[in-house]
Amino acid sequence: MTSQNPACQTAAPLLRTKLYPAHAEGAPLLQRSALLERLLEAREQRLIVLSAPAGFGKSTVLSQLRSRLQGQGARVAWLSCDESDGEPARLLQYLVAAIGAVCPGFGSSATALLQGEVSWPLEAVIDAFLDDLRGLSDDLYLMLDDFHRVHHPSLGQCSRYLIERLPRQVRLVVSTRHQPRFLDEQPALGAWAFWLKAEDLRLTRAETAAYFRDIKCIVLEESELDQLYARTEGWITALHLAALALPRQRDRAAFLAGLSGAERNIADYLAEDVVASLPEALQLFLDQTSVLDEFNAELCNALTGRQDGRDMLRRLQGEQLFVIALDEQGEWFRYHHLFAEFLQGRLARRGDPAHLLHAAARWCESHDLADKSIKYALRARDYAFAAELLERQGARLIAGNRVYGILAILKDIPPLVITEQPVFQIFYAWQLAFEQKFAESEALIEEVSTRLTQGRGKGMHFGLIELLAAAQVLKALVLLYQDKLEACLKVAGHWLSLVPQNQPVFRASLACVQAAAFALLGEFGEAAKAIAVARENLRQCESEYLHVMASLIEALICKEYGELERGRALAESARARVEQVFGRRSRVGGPLGLAYADLLYEQDRHGAILAELPLATTWRDVATPVELISRGKLVMARARFFAGAAEQGLEELDEWLAGLQGPGYERVFAIAMGCKVQFLLWLRRPNEAQRIYLQLERHLAALPIERYGDAHTALALSEARLALSERRVEKAQASLEACLAKQGAEHQRDRRLRLSLLLSVAYWRKGNSEKAFALLRTTLEEAWQCGYRRLFQDDALWLLPLWDAWKGAEPKRAAAWQGVAETLREQCRRLAIDPDSFDENQDVSHREREILRLVAAGLSNRDIAQAVHLSEATIKWHLHNLFSKLGVRSRTQAVLKGKSLGLLSEA
Repeated sequence: MTSQNPACQTAAPLLRTKLYPAHAEGAPLLQRSALLERLLEAREQRLIVLSAPAGFGKSTVLSQLRSRLQGQGARVAWLSCDESDGEPARLLQYLVAAIGAVCPGFGSSATALLQGEVSWPLEAVIDAFLDDLRGLSDDLYLMLDDFHRVHHPSLGQCSRYLIERLPRQVRLVVSTRHQPRFLDEQPALGAWAFWLKAEDLRLTRAETAAYFRDIKCIVLEESELDQLYARTEGWITALHLAALALPRQRDRAAFLAGLSGAERNIADYLAEDVVASLPEALQLFLDQTSVLDEFNAELCNALTGRQDGRDMLRRLQGEQLFVIALDEQGEWFRYHHLFAEFLQGRLARRGDPAHLLHAAARWCESHDLADKSIKYALRARDYAFAAELLERQGARLIAGNRVYGILAILKDIPPLVITEQPVFQIFYAWQLAFEQKFAESEALIEEVSTRLTQGRGKGMHFGLIELLAAAQVLKALVLLYQDKLEACLKVAGHWLSLVPQNQPVFRASLACVQAAAFALLGEFGEAAKAIAVARENLRQCESEYLHVMASLIEALICKEYGELERGRALAESARARVEQVFGRRSRVGGPLGLAYADLLYEQDRHGAILAELPLATTWRDVATPVELISRGKLVMARARFFAGAAEQGLEELDEWLAGLQGPGYERVFAIAMGCKVQFLLWLRRPNEAQRIYLQLERHLAALPIERYGDAHTALALSEARLALSERRVEKAQASLEACLAKQGAEHQRDRRLRLSLLLSVAYWRKGNSEKAFALLRTTLEEAWQCGYRRLFQDDALWLLPLWDAWKGAEPKRAAAWQGVAETLREQCRRLAIDPDSFDENQDVSHREREILRLVAAGLSNRDIAQAVHLSEATIKWHLHNLFSKLGVRSRTQAVLKGKSLGLLSEA
């Protein structure tokens, strides 16, 4: 360390206000509890560093940490640094004064050297300061706020020298905008340090909500909060500035939608507090590179004409100028969204940035980054170059699921330009489909297909047949999404026969669409053949996206075959590929999550994925069929219902059902209605369940069983459950046996197991115990071996009495399944149903229920007899039996007991 001779400082005045935090007493501050707990856990570290760009709340957190430590009895010294502290001797004077404020009499050795007549070497003064620190008997925390304001050539050396020799009882806590280089340069120091960076200091969404609610007293909708959090990325100053502007906004929605770095308060803050003090060369570098969504050193050099891009990026990192690393190697970066928009506003005032976007497009093309190249070309309005790239690279982009960023920009292209370029029309049709404007999308596909086949289109680099195939793949997907499965198969099959063998991407795409359509039609043998074609073509090309889609469809097929473990393994393998290639929160992962959740629910392992489903059911790509979304929706509703929140689960199901009207939703609607019947019977609302069943029956009357086999199975199960609840065992048995007789195919195992389980209940209720126990035993063994768990729990209402009877008749055989019985009882307890008494209303016949409803309506015996076409004496006989079963003596008591048992649930 180079010695410096500090000048005598005897006359230099000290500002006592710097020895305390600047926050006014009593001013409300957001409590960063989770962050403070992390800091308190690290309190034994020799050095604690908080480093982040301007406005991330470093000083506030440091002040709150000071209060927490003082509340625990610790001594905490504070110094707010500024530019005048750049002189080492001056800084040391303030350090002595800060510690002296909490440790009276501290610093005699260092003060003697600093205020003496002799100019001592800096090392000697630091050693004297360290001697004074060693003389402290108790722990001390020395906090230096805004340390980035201190500038001196020897600062780094002095800091290392001081930290390496700090006594055990002294901890140094520092906040700074700059990244402390000596921690990277000295690994040994890093072992002594605890370092919080910008990503740690960002507000969480929960903290953002608390900030607006508790500090700013501004009520925000959840969607508004999500919007603000996404735009600010947890940058607290931006949230503060937005909060200042919000009360003045007449149209709050428009303000939030347009919030950017160009907003006056945010732009002024960034201009004055962040950019103004930077050298002109660095400001120019920031402005020029702000047009880039992501950048590395080489790309920056291509735009700026410089050769020192790597050094400039290191400087941006070191000074933490709102630059965010995108990889662990520290090669690719991006700017904070608001900072980038602020810089782009500055750049626009200099002139048109098109030449920079051109340079970015050319560089990305030369480095095989086709999607980024096309985006920059479109933003530069170089439409000819963008169209050429799309013609050559479109197939790869589709296969890699990398088109969504391009689609968003296509919306801003003038309609005339789109009309002039067939390739733009194809991808614009994709965007329309994604926005669920299916009719417009189909019309545009037909228009461009006709145009190309008639030879009026411009020649395409990757060939006419490929461009036509791309359009037809999209058309098939649109038809699949709308559940127009026959039309989808017709398009996919026709073009699969035309696309040559040397185009494996398109052949695999069409085969995947075929497989999905066949699976949704219940033709699983044909679906398996189509998947085999897709897999064969995928061996000849690279498309992680299509690999994932093929695995997704196979997982769905496994569910129908009852091969839950195989389906789960396929889905988990595909999810691992998605996370590795596309990231966790990707459009590719959404559809896969829906299929995966369905499998996990049946195995009673769904808890871990429930948090993903709300996003997966809304944030999806155009290749997500409604059928797949239905699986995710049903998993969410069932999971909530059977976890004990029955009314909430039913409410979620009803909310979803309200949107399932019209063509394309027939199957989904039927399955959801069957689920609702099951819910209502659990809630002891049989009359309401009866109405839903009749509605479901009318809905399916016009739908052929060949195509809607799973929906008709849902109807049979609903009818059986309802009949069992009304003691009409013959009807339940007949319905189940008739439906089961049609489920002989290998791929119908899932349906067979569900039907067989309820049929065993019907046999037992009918008095055929031997047959019931045999069917229950074989169904249990097969279903359990396949991995089913929820299958039993969700029908515990019917299975538990049968189980108890089986246990009494065959105790040894039943004992092997005692664990299943416990899960059935636990399910009943979650829904507040007493397993020992919930069957008491099952002795009430269908006719007696009908008479009870008429009694509740206030009708006399004579009126009831006329309504049901029976004699008055028969009505009296039914009432006598009903009173006996319910344990009551009057009509009023019967009505009250009927309501409590759910026999009059709609009342």
